[in-house]
Amino acid sequence: MIRWENYCVADPDALETPAMLLFEEIIEHNIESVCSLVDGGENLIAHVKTHKSEAIVQKQVARGIAGFKCATLKELDMVLCAGAKQAILAYPQCQHIKIERLCDLKSANPDAWISAIASSRFHVDVLTAVVERRNQALNVMLDLDAGMHRTGIGFGEDATALYKEIHEHPLLQAAGFHLYDGHDNFSDVTQREAIAQGHIEELLDFRDQVEASGIPVPRLVAGGSWSFPYYARTEGVFGSPGTFVYWDAGYSADMPDMPFRCAALVLTQVVDRFPDSGSITTDLGCKGISSDLVLEERAQLIGYPDAALVSQSEEHGCFRMQGELPQVGDYLLAVPGHICPTTIRYPGSHVVNAAGDVVDYYEHTARDRQ
Repeated sequence: MIRWENYCVADPDALETPAMLLFEEIIEHNIESVCSLVDGGENLIAHVKTHKSEAIVQKQVARGIAGFKCATLKELDMVLCAGAKQAILAYPQCQHIKIERLCDLKSANPDAWISAIASSRFHVDVLTAVVERRNQALNVMLDLDAGMHRTGIGFGEDATALYKEIHEHPLLQAAGFHLYDGHDNFSDVTQREAIAQGHIEELLDFRDQVEASGIPVPRLVAGGSWSFPYYARTEGVFGSPGTFVYWDAGYSADMPDMPFRCAALVLTQVVDRFPDSGSITTDLGCKGISSDLVLEERAQLIGYPDAALVSQSEEHGCFRMQGELPQVGDYLLAVPGHICPTTIRYPGSHVVNAAGDVVDYYEHTARDRQ
């Protein structure tokens, strides 16, 4: 048995390592907390990129979360199968073949509100070509750039003109504005709130200007894991959290004020040890945990606060630590530094209850990129 504070795994020998584990009570806590934080799930359009799990979407739907943001068509299909009534494909589409799939999903789910996003004339032209060929209406949100310069169009005349073009097309329904501010990743709460409030004022002012010209702006969806509460607490705006459902070591360190706890850990095993150098080798290679962060930030070992990842290959993760080393064969729990790209390394996660028993297995339904 492994036990450390709120984490317990009764029979790690029954699981092949490395394995991704979900701690059931912590997931429930995180979903409840995100809703409580913003006075109800009806104020949220939650991103699914972190978990990619239909089972998790079903939990969120049951808790009253209003809708979901998706980065891929596979994710969009997943949330619709899970019962979502609102879904945004929040990634600009540049291929006819993908927009055809989007339209197919819309046809198969007539009771759901589904939207694409666009921020350039190219996006609108590709959308237009497909919907005209199919004679099928499609919601389109204008993707606004809050300064991240990843996707989106800046506030101003060009954005107004593009949104007007969407509005005036007989088959494109101007569905509102989408904004992501992931570059504003401030640990200081006062600074975080101030920058979000600035974006909110700019967003509301721009909406009012566009609506004054006679063009409706029915939805505003904005923010990310850093800023979603400020948007969701603003009347007429949906906040869009992502990582809250699993959380990770990175967000825990950067936002200790948030009520979320790490619900997704990786079970790993010691495969060798080197007392002379104070190091161990685990099977937590870069195939078992996200490797997008710098080496020492990729994983934290539960119960070994001074352990540092010092080298990593495909199948090996080597840690250096002080004091008595774990023995060969010992099981360890690792908190991912970045959980979102860790999820896709596994076909699914083992669900563990408070007693440490594995009680379910959640497939990563939308693991495939497309």
